[in-house]
Amino acid sequence: MKRRDFLGKAALGVVSTGISLPLLGNSTFAASQPHKITYRTLGRTGLRIPLVSFGVMNSDSPDLLNQALDMGVKHLDTAHLYLRGNSERVIGEVLEQRGDRDKIYIGTKMRLARDREKGVFSLEGTDREPPATEENLFKQLEISLKRLRTDYVDILYLHSLYTTKMVTYEPLMNALVKVKKQGKARFIGTSTHHDEPNIIRATVDAEIYDVVLTAYNYVQKHKEEVKKAIGYAAKNGVGVVAMKTQGGRRLQEESEFEIDHKAALKWVLTDENVCTAIPGITTFEQLDTDFSVMNAPMLSRAERISLEQAANLQGKIYCQNCRSCIPSCPNRVEIPNLMRAYMYAKAYGNLSQARSTIAEVPLNKGLDMCQKCPSCSADCQTGINIGRRVHSLLGEELYRV
Repeated sequence: MKRRDFLGKAALGVVSTGISLPLLGNSTFAASQPHKITYRTLGRTGLRIPLVSFGVMNSDSPDLLNQALDMGVKHLDTAHLYLRGNSERVIGEVLEQRGDRDKIYIGTKMRLARDREKGVFSLEGTDREPPATEENLFKQLEISLKRLRTDYVDILYLHSLYTTKMVTYEPLMNALVKVKKQGKARFIGTSTHHDEPNIIRATVDAEIYDVVLTAYNYVQKHKEEVKKAIGYAAKNGVGVVAMKTQGGRRLQEESEFEIDHKAALKWVLTDENVCTAIPGITTFEQLDTDFSVMNAPMLSRAERISLEQAANLQGKIYCQNCRSCIPSCPNRVEIPNLMRAYMYAKAYGNLSQARSTIAEVPLNKGLDMCQKCPSCSADCQTGINIGRRVHSLLGEELYRV
């Protein structure tokens, strides 16, 4: 749908319902206004956490982190690889200076080698993704603990799982159980951006995990299935943390319109089986906007209508990670990883994370192969112009890590 057509349909909706649509606005919140803090319990962990937490993925600003903690943020989510380790470092420095490590919950994530074709962990690794062994998980964790200036994390995740085989990979399951017994992690879990319903259910059925961190937003085509799986987790005592809650910064490629971030975040938090969300925050305005959702967490009718219309747009920046595009590529390139890299580069302005995402792709499955193609035949069922995005990534030379 073109911008003019969308505006016309949106206006028609206004006439028929008698309300205005906030879809195209960027919500703001006065910093002087007091924030209400609403807590939920993270499953059987018993941790009481505000509905809105801080995804410390794209920021290493001590000032922003201190402001968040002063406002009442209690849960910080990071990962071993975020910002090449600077995310964990700044968290460690700030909490040590404040002297309140025991008041803050830290979640971090370990990423180990995987065979993407087979959807299993691998014993053949790289510097960025070492072989998937107990020894390497412990090595990564020790580095993370040193950066965080602590002797434990509250939640330790296996990062970015996309098959149930990865969830139930015994060597790493056993390693996580050992970590927990040693007190280096209070709780253990999985994180997923793909096939979320099955990954969530497998996490629950494995019976060792305490938490699942899942992509969950109004843009997902399979959001109802994700919702059911989240309910299954909650029923069985596994705590649910939501990520990718706003589905990006802008709706479409060539559009100055931004997503109504407050409405998108509210959509996730209206599901009471979600304990907390970890939106990535890089500015003080974003912090105020996201945290203010707790002042009025219920979606208005206008917000619901705007989100429904946004979800139906074609060619959104957000990639569903459904992997249906891969068979249409003659080289079976890992297109979803490239689309995520594009999102980080173009929607978030985070070239570091874009490069990191591209670096995760094995040789002969990434931009190195795209360079050799005179044109792109890969097709996306949701309208993403894959060829144009790949061309843009090559232009940025993001493959030169």
